[in-house]
Amino acid sequence: MEKIHRGNGFAVIERNGEFQMTFPKGVTGEPVFFPITKALMEKAFKSSDDAYEVMIYAETGLWPEKNTEEENERVREFIRKSPELLIKVSDNQDLFTEEELKELLPLGKKKLSEEE
Repeated sequence: MEKIHRGNGFAVIERNGEFQMTFPKGVTGEPVFFPITKALMEKAFKSSDDAYEVMIYAETGLWPEKNTEEENERVREFIRKSPELLIKVSDNQDLFTEEELKELLPLGKKKLSEEE
């Protein structure tokens, strides 16, 4: 027996205890089908973000990267080596404390003036 669970922009087909996720893909919106587990199906129906993550995982076998503290630390480390990025991309300043900015911004200004 086949049962179709409809989501927002995707569906999960349940057949004989196995699950297949389908969603439109590409320019033509042709449906694609990927096998998933019951746990992944349940995750997909929790929220649109979860559904997106499951679609990416089903298609690639990899979870999409999230903006985690670990990722933020990698970015902070990179910016410490290139502090001019705090000035060129002011949103980067949000990753640092006031104390860190007091130390890094002058270094960034110095690097920018050396580039001119």
